[in-house]
Amino acid sequence: MVGPYLLQRDTMAKDPVTYDTDGYRKHKRPEGWGSLCPEDLEEDPQTLLRTGVAIDDDVYNVSGEYALLAHTHAPDKWHGFPIPWSRLPAEAKNKLIEAGRLDNVTFRKALRKSWGREFDR
Repeated sequence: MVGPYLLQRDTMAKDPVTYDTDGYRKHKRPEGWGSLCPEDLEEDPQTLLRTGVAIDDDVYNVSGEYALLAHTHAPDKWHGFPIPWSRLPAEAKNKLIEAGRLDNVTFRKALRKSWGREFDR
């Protein structure tokens, strides 16, 4: 299921990230609040966290027209939500470009078209 997610580190598994869509409901449609997760993400939450880039204690990634941020809300438990592209830190943008997840053309287009402005709080 794609949408709001709770992620949990599992150091024993080959893939160190798992998620539980029932555990954290803040950003989950239809009853959620805050920045509600889009229903049309191109990738599942686990893939987005695993392929994201870590900046301090957060993980950033992009999927289609969405910039996403994940952080822990309890030990080893992660949840993510969309953010405006204008709030994507320069360090995260640069690391995403380096990782092949983003390119400068897409980033400039996202800023020009104000992608994610509906998630600005």
